Amino acid sequence: MQRAPQFITGDFEPHHCFLQDDEYGRALDAMVKAVSDILVTSRSGAKVFLGRRKVEPQPDWWYIGGRSKPGETPEEAAARSVRRELKLDIPVERFEVIANYSFVWQFRKQAPQGNGTADISTVHCLELSEEEVSKAEFDNKEYAECKWWEVEEVLAGEFHPALKQAIWDSRSKKSYKTLEKIVANS
Repeated sequence: MQRAPQFITGDFEPHHCFLQDDEYGRALDAMVKAVSDILVTSRSGAKVFLGRRKVEPQPDWWYIGGRSKPGETPEEAAARSVRRELKLDIPVERFEVIANYSFVWQFRKQAPQGNGTADISTVHCLELSEEEVSKAEFDNKEYAECKWWEVEEVLAGEFHPALKQAIWDSRSKKSYKTLEKIVANS
């Protein structure tokens, strides 16, 4: 299982605070934020579970996920996002890092919206059963709807290229793991 290593120097103690939208908008003009996104897949890998977001920076079909908080590992941030957005309590051990991606967005939710935003995203793969997804309660403020998509539909359809890349990268990782097992058992 691949993780994103976290190195803590000294006695770091996070100081979480909430920034109002105007203050957060100014912060977004000055920084690249860290996010943890989750490509939810079926056990077979034939389907992905996506949410159609209502808000910028990606008001379309997208991962489940959100920004990381200081001191969180990417997997902890992913688990927190799944708890917040789907109301599912999934252990961090089930989140596997696919890759890190850089996103630069033309628009954002906070004023001035046209200033856009930039993210470095650690994208994880999380396999969920249909039963687990049936227990999910979606965040109506953030998502208009959520649904399972056939992977081939996403790859052939009008979806963000990052979703397609994450699917290809996830497939590559699974193939590599299969090869590792074959070599190890030879």
